Amino acid sequence: MKDKFLKSILIMSFLVFLIIAGCQQTQPLPPQPTGPTTCTLTIYSQCFACWGYVWVNGLSTGKYIDTNGMVQVSVPCGVAAVQIVDEFGNYSHQEIVQTPQTSIVIFTYFW
Repeated sequence: MKDKFLKSILIMSFLVFLIIAGCQQTQPLPPQPTGPTTCTLTIYSQCFACWGYVWVNGLSTGKYIDTNGMVQVSVPCGVAAVQIVDEFGNYSHQEIVQTPQTSIVIFTYFW
C-alpha cells in the first residue's frame, strides 16, 4: 500500500513537472540587423572641371575619376558626403547621399 502511494505521488509529481515545463513560454530572439554594412556608390562626372580623386566622408577612396567618367566605390551604408579633389588640392562641393536608398552621385559642376 505504501509503495502504491509513493508511486502515485511520484507519477503525479512527474506529470506536474511536465505540465509546468510545457507551459513556459520562450522569449523571441531580438531582431538581427539585416542588410549590408557597406554599400556600392557609383559616381559620375558630367562636367569639364569634374576630375580628380573621389573622397567620401573626408577620406580619399584612392579612386580617380576623369572628366565625363565614372567610378564605383564601397562606402559605409548610411549618410555619405562625396566630393572630388583635383591634383592641385582643390575640393569640389559635397554631394550628400543616403545609401543604400541612393546609389548614384552625379557631379554636374565642381564648386
